[in-house]
Order: sequence, then C-alpha cells, then structure tokens
Amino acid sequence: MHIKSISKNLPLVVILLGVGISLLILNHEPETKKRSHPKKPLTVEVLTLEPQDWSSRIKTQGVVEPRTMGVLNSRVSGDVVWMSDQLKPGGFFEKDDLLLKIEQIDYELAIKSASAELAEAQFIFQEEQAQSKQAELNWTRMGRSEAPGALVLRKPQLAKASAMVESARASLLRAELDLKRTLIKAPYAGRVLEQYVDFGQFVSSNTELVKVFAIDRVEVRLPLSERQREQLVLPSFYRGDPIDKQQSIFPIRIQARIGGQRHEWTGVLNRVEGSVSLDTRQQYIVAVIEDPFERNNIGRPPLEIGQYIEAELLGKSNKDVFVIPRSAVHGENLVMLIDKDNRIQRRTITPLAEQDNVVIVREGLARGDRLCISYIPFGANNTLVNVASNSTMQEVHKGKSKKNIPAGNHK
Repeated sequence: MHIKSISKNLPLVVILLGVGISLLILNHEPETKKRSHPKKPLTVEVLTLEPQDWSSRIKTQGVVEPRTMGVLNSRVSGDVVWMSDQLKPGGFFEKDDLLLKIEQIDYELAIKSASAELAEAQFIFQEEQAQSKQAELNWTRMGRSEAPGALVLRKPQLAKASAMVESARASLLRAELDLKRTLIKAPYAGRVLEQYVDFGQFVSSNTELVKVFAIDRVEVRLPLSERQREQLVLPSFYRGDPIDKQQSIFPIRIQARIGGQRHEWTGVLNRVEGSVSLDTRQQYIVAVIEDPFERNNIGRPPLEIGQYIEAELLGKSNKDVFVIPRSAVHGENLVMLIDKDNRIQRRTITPLAEQDNVVIVREGLARGDRLCISYIPFGANNTLVNVASNSTMQEVHKGKSKKNIPAGNHK
C-alpha cells in the first residue's frame, strides 16, 4: 500500500525537483565580464587656408535671337507670278534682292490712264492761263483805271485747273508707286524663317508673304542674378545717352553644342536692359555676335536662331579671399573647422560667389584656419578628431586629396 502511494506521487516529485534545480541555477548564474572598447576619434583631412586673389568668371545661359526680324507684307493685290529660289525656309538673300513678283498688267494700265488724265488737266490749265491773260489784256484795252477783280482775271478757274493738274500728277505717282510695289525686295541681307505664299497664289493688300530676319548679327539675352551682378561693373545708362555707349565693354565667351561638338564664338556686351524681374530678381544683359553665318576656316557651323548657348564673362578681381571646395560647405553656409586641440568647431560663412566646384569666401574665415574637407555626417562642436594630412587647393582640384573618403579610423 505504501509502494502504491509512492508510485502515485512520483511524477509530482520529479517536477518539483526540476523546478528547484532550475531556480538554483538561475540564482547562482556566473557573472559575465564585459570588455571595454575605447572610442577612437574620427580621422579627417584638413585644408589649411591662405588668402589669395581671385577673378570671378560669371556663367549664364540664353537662346540665340535675331537682331532684326519681321514679316514682309504685300502693299498691292494680284497674282504671284514669280518667286526667288531662295524664298524657302532657310534660304539666304542679300539686301535689295528680288524675292517675289506680283502681276503688273493692271498697274501698267493704271499708269497709262493716270498719264492721260494728267495731260488733259495740263491742257485745261494752259487754256485757263491763256484766258486769264486775255481777260487782263481786254480790261486794259477798255481803258479801265481800277485794277481788275479776281473773277475778271478768271483766277478761281485758274486755281481749279491747277489743282486738277496736281491731283492728276499725284494719281500718276501713286500708280507708278503701286507698280514698284509689285516687286518685293529684301530690306536687308537676311534669311527666310517662314514662307506664307506660293507661286500662282492671289494676294490682296496687306497679305503676309514671308517672315525674315537679318543675318549681320544675332543677339542673346543673358540673365544675371543679384550675386552675379555684384561681380560685374555694369555701365550706368542715363537719359540722353546713345544706346551704343554700352557696347564692347565686356568680351563674352559664347559656347554651343552643335552636332555633338562644342563650338565657341566671341560676343560683346551690347546693352543692359533697364529692369529687374520682380519674380526672379534677375537682370538681363544683351550680347551680340557679329556675322554668325559667315563661312570660316575652322569648321565651325553657323549659329542658328533658337540655339541654346552658354556664356561666360570675366568679372571683378577680388583680393585676399578664400577659395574652398563646395563639398566642404554644409546646410546654410556652414563649415567645420579643426582647432588647435583637434576638435571640430562649426562656423557660418558668407559666400562671395560660387564657381564650378568652389566657393569664394571673404567673411567668416581667417588665415591659417584648418578646414575639414572629409565627409562627417554628424559633426558636433568640440568633437575630437585625428588629422590625417593637410591638403592644398591644387591637390583638391587634381583629386589627390582624400576629401571624398568618409571620416573614420583610417590607417
């Protein structure tokens, strides 16, 4: 009976025994020794700053536009009976070249009719002159002592006949002018942009015939930001000054990519537009390029209307400024300097200009400052660093520095 009781309670005893052993192990767990890893400072590369002289190069862009562009209209009506082979989009022509001819028969007949009217009016005028002289002679023969009146001398009739002569002469001149207007000639050396009429088409007065532009020079409107304008000595333009006063002050380098190759032209500043955009705060200057369609011996293609171009102007010469890599400037004009204790000190600068991959600074930096040019995502003030090496701007430009290597424990 006692053995049966033990067998019945054996599972419970085993469970209690297991729980007791587990608690004993948990309460007497050996303590794990922690190994300390001392935090090593970041390794960075610095650029020791020295002031230098720097000439600004202002870069901007624009679109080529014609200096003069307009639509030639017909001044008379008639059928188009002749057209120049060059009167197609892209065709060239010289000043006074005949571009288009309107049928002239009606205007030649009008000249004959006007000539006949003029001859008749001149005959009537001469008749009136003779009658006026005869009336004056008759008055004298009658022995009248008083001067003859205007009606006696037929002066009103003479004035009317004279007016008829002038009117007939004006009609003849108008007919001759209309005949000349049947010949549409080029007002300047240019090129056809758009053609609106064709051979055999009837055109009425004031019909648009062709859109042309002058080819002696082209213009490019170039926008300048407020910071770019600070680096240029733009001329002041006052009332009464001739528009050409502003020309040739700045040579402008013009570049365009045509047919997969970059080509270059030299332009000059022609004028400064008299307003600043309220939206962008930009002001436009206008550069001109002479003879853009002339054949040359360097294989350069013509500069087409509507071509996108890049322009570069030489600006002011700035003394004692600091030229630093653009990659060293973070956020809102913030840089990280390394002090004499090799700790980071964040500082705000005031950029004078930006050009290519550099920033030019006059305020906020000093001679001998060590500028951190390594990438540090979170560089708080007074963070201790190791300085790996000092670089120069020449090394940075040539890619010999480690500025593109993230800060870390470099060996």
